[in-house]
Amino acid sequence: MPWRIGAVQIDRVLEHERPLLAPEVLFPEFRQSTFLHHADRLGPALYDRVSGLLMLAFHSFVIRTPWHIIIVDTCTGNHKSRAHKQRYHMNRWPYLARLRAVGVSPEDVDFVVCTHLHADHVGWNTRLIDNQWRVTFPNASYLVADVEYEHWQDEAKRSVYTDDPYFEDSVLPVIEAGQMQLVGTEHVIDPCVRLLGSPGHTPGHICVLIESDGALGVMSGDIFHHPMQCAEPSWNSCFCVDRAQAFATRSRFLEQYADSGVMVLPAHFPTPGVGRIARSDQGFSFNFINQS
Repeated sequence: MPWRIGAVQIDRVLEHERPLLAPEVLFPEFRQSTFLHHADRLGPALYDRVSGLLMLAFHSFVIRTPWHIIIVDTCTGNHKSRAHKQRYHMNRWPYLARLRAVGVSPEDVDFVVCTHLHADHVGWNTRLIDNQWRVTFPNASYLVADVEYEHWQDEAKRSVYTDDPYFEDSVLPVIEAGQMQLVGTEHVIDPCVRLLGSPGHTPGHICVLIESDGALGVMSGDIFHHPMQCAEPSWNSCFCVDRAQAFATRSRFLEQYADSGVMVLPAHFPTPGVGRIARSDQGFSFNFINQS
C-alpha cells in the first residue's frame, strides 16, 4: 500500500535490504559505550546481533502528483562493476519488476531526482542494453544540483570516494543523452514538490519536500543513514564529505521536524522505511509508521 501526502501518492521500491555495515565502520565517531546505551532499543529490523551489522536498505521513492511521476534516487543498479564496493558489484536485482508492480513503467517517469551523486543513488539511472549503458527512464529529466555535479565531475575528488567507474556508467550516459538538468538547490518541480539544499554529506546534497492539502513530507536522502543518528546526531557517516556541515545540517533537520507530524522518508532506513521524528528529554528518536 502507498503512503499519501494530501493528493500525492508515494510508493517505496526496494532494491535490497540486509545487514551490511558494522556501526564502528559506518560511524567514525562511534563509541561502544554509547552504542550499548541504545542497543536495547535496536530490534532485529535495525541491528543484526549475530553478525554485528546494521540493517540498511536501498530503495527509491516514487512520487505521483496530479502533474508528474517522479523517482527519487535510483539505488545501486545491475551489472555495474564495483570492485572497490563489492556490496554494489555485478548485482541482479529485480528492481524494474518491483517498479512495475507499483504501476510504473520506466517510460512513465517524468523526473528522476538524485539527492546526491554517490554510487548507491545513481545506479538505475542507466541499464546495460546491447553492451552499452542506456538511460533507464527515456522520457525523464534527471535533476541534479549544479553544485553537486561541479564537485563530482572532478576525477580527483571522485577518487577519494571510490575508483569504481560509477560516474562513467551511471552519470555520463545521462549527460550524453541530453537528459540531465542541472538545477539550483531550491528548484521547484511542480506545485507539490520542491528541492531544498542540505549540504554536508556532499556539497550539493538535496532533500525533496512534498506538500499537499496542508500535509508535508520530506525525503532526507543521506542526512541520516540509520535511526541511530537521530539519537546521536554527532555521528556522521564515513561517507560525509564535510563532517562539520553534515552534523549542522542533521541537527537543524531534527530541530525543525521533531514533533511536527511531518512524514520523513530517509534513503536507507529499513522496512517500512518511513516515520516521524520525536523529541524527548534524552534527545531525538525516529518512530517508524506503517503504510496505510
